Amino acid sequence: MDTALLNTGVTVAGTVALLFLGAWETARRNRHAEARKDAAAERAVLQTQAAELVTAVLALRVAGDTHDHVWGGWAARGRVALRALVHGSIAYGLAGRTGPPALLVATGEAARTVHDWDHASGVSAAALTAPLVRLCAAAAPLLLREDLGPATDAVFTTATRHHGDNDRMTEALRAFHEALRSALEPPAPARRRGWLPRRRAAAETDPATRRRP
Repeated sequence: MDTALLNTGVTVAGTVALLFLGAWETARRNRHAEARKDAAAERAVLQTQAAELVTAVLALRVAGDTHDHVWGGWAARGRVALRALVHGSIAYGLAGRTGPPALLVATGEAARTVHDWDHASGVSAAALTAPLVRLCAAAAPLLLREDLGPATDAVFTTATRHHGDNDRMTEALRAFHEALRSALEPPAPARRRGWLPRRRAAAETDPATRRRP
């Protein structure tokens, strides 16, 4: 009777141990699967944020180049000066009189032309606020990361303070791409070493257990 009870207890204990080990292994695999899923989701979010940063930089660059082409530089100033001269000349010819009164009318028309150009140029410059705000919003989450903060700051600074410096922007984007590639790399799996090799290595280095020749 005692032997049968003992055998039953051993069987039950073995079954419980197997169930426990099975549940522990299942939980471990589930944790690893969830960790991989979370890591993949984080990488996807990071890729989206990086793409938005590059898109915002390009949008600001296009808007800035368009503004400079239309309203900035000596070419734009030359066009408005020519336009003011033409409008002033037309006003002078239509004044129906000569001398200071006609010159005053021509000067007023030319000044009105320059004022209209200044107003339109200001409106165009104000329109750059939207791409600037977009760039700030895109850079904010990346600036908080230790691995991408410096590269993101370089891209942001170049886009806002060194507009038109294509070489500098290219270098900043290249550095950001390299930092992003490193950040997207999955962490290396931890190396698992068995208990037996560790014990064997310890025994080989222990003078007490080392075999004598």
